[in-house]
Amino acid sequence: VPAFSLRARENPFTLASLRKARKITAEQGKKLYVTVNIYPRSNQLRTLAEFLKKLNKLKPDAIIFSDFGVFELLKKHCPKIPLHLSVQANTVNSGAVKFWHRQGVKRIILARELSLKEIQAIHKSVPKMELEIFVHGAICMSYSGRCLLSLYLTGRDANQGVCSQPCRWKYTLTEEKRENEPLPVEEDQHGTYILNSKDMCLIEHLDKLAKAGVCSLKIEGRHKTVGYLATVVRAYRKALDDLKSGKKLDKKLLHEVKTVGHREFTMGFFDGSQKDLQNYERSKTENPQTFLGMVEEFDRSSGRVLFAPRNRFELGDKIEIMPPGAEVFERRVIEILDKNLENLDVAHGGQEEKVWIHLGSEVPVYTLLRKKK
Repeated sequence: VPAFSLRARENPFTLASLRKARKITAEQGKKLYVTVNIYPRSNQLRTLAEFLKKLNKLKPDAIIFSDFGVFELLKKHCPKIPLHLSVQANTVNSGAVKFWHRQGVKRIILARELSLKEIQAIHKSVPKMELEIFVHGAICMSYSGRCLLSLYLTGRDANQGVCSQPCRWKYTLTEEKRENEPLPVEEDQHGTYILNSKDMCLIEHLDKLAKAGVCSLKIEGRHKTVGYLATVVRAYRKALDDLKSGKKLDKKLLHEVKTVGHREFTMGFFDGSQKDLQNYERSKTENPQTFLGMVEEFDRSSGRVLFAPRNRFELGDKIEIMPPGAEVFERRVIEILDKNLENLDVAHGGQEEKVWIHLGSEVPVYTLLRKKK
């Protein structure tokens, strides 16, 4: 929830919507974890304690935390709810894992800075502790994300969930006596992105992670669209299922995670080399495909689907259809109608106007639609 996690911006969750989420996840046989991983100031503790009393009644499957003070409050107000230690706690060694195991923590999300060998060693040392790691998405330039740069430059504290991501900005170098003569760090008229990390992608190494003792994979989803998350999570889920059945990685899955907006990929610290982590040229993401929206209704009599367009598309466009739990397939848009069933040649995104389109095929609710650029 916004007030007590590092997802304070663009986060609509409230206790009421958490109750609704609890109901949905129970119906679907899924788990609900609630993140309470800020480092609160003293004046926030009383409000946090009141929130935890209410959260305890909701009975989430786990609470993710990082601060010792929050830990004490959780033991008092949520004594029977399993606790997971956030990546923000910077857990990098078996001694720390042993400590938290003695405190009753069920799972630790290890720091991004660990190599495969270090993860293996931690699991061997504390085999009863569940280990989770980040496998995909943005990497912070600071130690496991505990950064002060945003607070210093913009007054927005990353450790309170309102990071302005200044590590993605463009920088030049200046000498103290020549403040008006910026020096390019490299030979580029626009300066260089010296703090800009590439995105992590470990989909090709899940077999090694499983053997190393990792039990859960974490995908970075901050400020990401439904289209991004559904595509990436779906690819990793399929890769895990194939691994369990003894199949090799389907190269189509690597292609899938590249279809959504992303920076150049890196393995991060996985192989211990710590090379090739930064993109010094630009921070712009690659977007080979455009997310159009999610199907909200299918009318069997007309064969049309209803959705709210997120981006522009027009008659004749070839779009990819991604139904839940089924293979992706292509169709051309052969009809677009507005809410009054008037014909359109083009539909524009961002106007909150829903449209009907005919795809020549039945698709279920929650199907995602995307267009190649």
